[in-house]
Amino acid sequence: MPIRRSKLLVRILSAVSILFGLFFTQSAMASEHETACKDHIQNKIAWDSNSPYERSSKWEQANLERLCKGTKNPKEPGECFHKVMTGHVKWGASDKWEWKNAIGLCAGTDNSDERISCFKGRIETGEKWDAAILQCQSSGKIVIR
Repeated sequence: MPIRRSKLLVRILSAVSILFGLFFTQSAMASEHETACKDHIQNKIAWDSNSPYERSSKWEQANLERLCKGTKNPKEPGECFHKVMTGHVKWGASDKWEWKNAIGLCAGTDNSDERISCFKGRIETGEKWDAAILQCQSSGKIVIR
């Protein structure tokens, strides 16, 4: 009986070790993607098109983290944000966005064109912009609230 218990314990501990290993590997990869995303944006993409570039290209860390969290394609959140903020996306009668809303739409995306197309499609059907952002976030992998 004690031998069976020890074999069972060894199997359980082995399984737990494998699961922890997988978790830490995935966390490290996510962290690498998010770090690359932040590097792609910081001092390169302006968060406010109405301010001087030198000042508006310096992002607060919390905003970078929100925009990049969860992406597996590090360039896409920044590309999405840039397209939205430079007038390529209407949210109704206007194409001028508040940076917080652009972060909301683009947060964590792996495909900027897909996220923007989702948003445009929802707006064309008459959905309100804030609901469209939430729907397009949830059609991806994360929802930011």
